[in-house]
Amino acid sequence: MHRSEFLKQLLSSVIVGKLPISITKDFRKIYLLQCFVAGFRHYLGMEHLNEMQEGDLLEIIREPENEYDECAIALHWKGHKIGFIPKETNEILSKLLDANALSIFAVITHLEKNTKPWENVAVAVYFIQEADNQLPAHANYLTRIEAPHYRTLNSKKDKKTKSFKTLMESSNRVVNLDGIPDHLEYVKEYLQRYYDSHKITNLKGGKYVQVPDDGIYEYFHSISEEITEIVDDLGNTFLEFKLV
Repeated sequence: MHRSEFLKQLLSSVIVGKLPISITKDFRKIYLLQCFVAGFRHYLGMEHLNEMQEGDLLEIIREPENEYDECAIALHWKGHKIGFIPKETNEILSKLLDANALSIFAVITHLEKNTKPWENVAVAVYFIQEADNQLPAHANYLTRIEAPHYRTLNSKKDKKTKSFKTLMESSNRVVNLDGIPDHLEYVKEYLQRYYDSHKITNLKGGKYVQVPDDGIYEYFHSISEEITEIVDDLGNTFLEFKLV
């Protein structure tokens, strides 16, 4: 089978969502990039997550006029835009696409619904190479699918305990009053009443107050679990307890 004929059949297979065995036996996939789908929750990915399957092929679409990233590469699943190749890894790939240097494809390699949205879908980007083109031994990694590293898949209980221990050992503990949800309005009123004089003015994005009392955080710990590290304009690090 000639390469052009093979690629023509391969492109057709993207539409039906599978590769015929008869045309894959003499070729190998060379993986250029393996990553999570960026921006997954901001497009149509969340709507179709339960329909997706590992092995589903994705359409790769360059967006050179994208106002946020001139190297933007969108990913579409069955005609639905689900996100992008991450900005930090897309520059070389965008040049290959612009130059039409290779016929490049993308496939869903892992689905994990128990993570945060930005780790729900892992994909691999690859091109097809004839199998009789021998790879050097050190390049064999290019033919393997790697398991993703999930940063948000840890047990909630273990993560909560570890984060809380770190929180209780810190003196720079803050709460964003503007970020407290409506159903915890009574908490916001309490903090405004007793900690309004403890405002942190160098933190942007809301009204932050420093809450030094351990007892307050023990109560917060019973109703929430999100603790993040933030840095102010002067480079000082704080632990923010987000009430969710």
